[in-house]
Amino acid sequence: MRVIVAPPSFPRADAREARALYDERVTRFAIRTADSDDTPELAELLAEAFAESDACYPEPEPPSAADLAVRMQTGEAFLLAEDEDGVAGVVRRSEEEGIASFDLLASCEAGAGRALVRAIEARAQDGGLRLVRARLPDETRLADYFAALGYLPIGRANEAFRGEQVPILTVERRLPLLTVREQRRSDADAIAALADEDPWPFEQGTRPGWFVASDGDRVVGVIQARDAGGGLAAIREPVLAAGYEGRGLDAWMVERAADYAGTHGSHTAELPLTARTEPLRRLLEDRGWDLERGADHYVKRLSGQLREDAFTD
Repeated sequence: MRVIVAPPSFPRADAREARALYDERVTRFAIRTADSDDTPELAELLAEAFAESDACYPEPEPPSAADLAVRMQTGEAFLLAEDEDGVAGVVRRSEEEGIASFDLLASCEAGAGRALVRAIEARAQDGGLRLVRARLPDETRLADYFAALGYLPIGRANEAFRGEQVPILTVERRLPLLTVREQRRSDADAIAALADEDPWPFEQGTRPGWFVASDGDRVVGVIQARDAGGGLAAIREPVLAAGYEGRGLDAWMVERAADYAGTHGSHTAELPLTARTEPLRRLLEDRGWDLERGADHYVKRLSGQLREDAFTD
C-alpha cells in the first residue's frame, strides 16, 4: 500500500515521451462517486494507508465502514479511482464559498492519486470554480507531491492533532478557464493532433467556422461548422482530448458552432449521429436539437443573417 504516490521523475532527454506514457497510465483509472456499497473497501484502504501516517489530517483516525456510510448519508462526498483490479484510490471532496477542497487522499496504485486530484479539479471547473485547496501535514514529501501537480503553498500554521501540535500546510491551485473560442494560428499543431487535419492551413491564420475548446492555454477540443449549401450548415462531430469527455464541453462546442452558422446565413444545422454524439442526445435536445426515429443526424432550426464568405471547406 502506498499513500499519495507522487509522479516519477524522468531523465531530461526522455521527459516528454516518459511524461506522455505516465499521463496515459493515469487515464486508465475510472473515477466515480462512492456510495454505501463501497464503504467496506474504502475503510480497508484508508485504514491501511493511514495506520501510521498523519496524512489523514484532519481525521484523528481513518473512518470505519459504518462511519463512512453515515457521512455519505449526511452529505460528505468521496470519489473513487478504479482499474481492472478494483478500487485503487479514494479522496474526500467538498465546496465552500466558491472554493473546492479535498483531503483523505490515498492510493494503492501509482497514478491513482493524481487521477483523483485531476478529477476534483475537473468537477470544480465544471461548476465554475477557479480555486482548489488542500490542507495537509507540512511534510516535504507531501509538499513536493502537490507542487508537482501545480499546487503552491499559501499558508502554514500549527494545529492540535492527535494530542499534539502539528505543522499544517495549506496548498492551492488556481484552475485555468475552460472556453470555446475561434481557432488561432497557434492552435495548428493541436488541431492536427486531435482532428487528424493538415496543420498547414491553420498555420496561415484563422479559418472561419473552426473553433477550439481550451483549458487555459491548452487546446483540448476541435469542432467545425461548414456550409453545405442551401442554407444548411454541417457541424462536424466534436473531438475532445482524453479526460474531457462526459463533462458537457462537447455540447457547448456544438452550440458554439451552430450559433456561428446561424449568424452567417444558415437556417438549419445538422450534426451526425456517431459514437461521440449519441451520448449527447439529452443535452442537445434540451438545446433545441431534434433526432427523428431512424435518422443518422441531429437537426436544429437556426435564425440568422446572411453573410458572404462566412465558411471554409
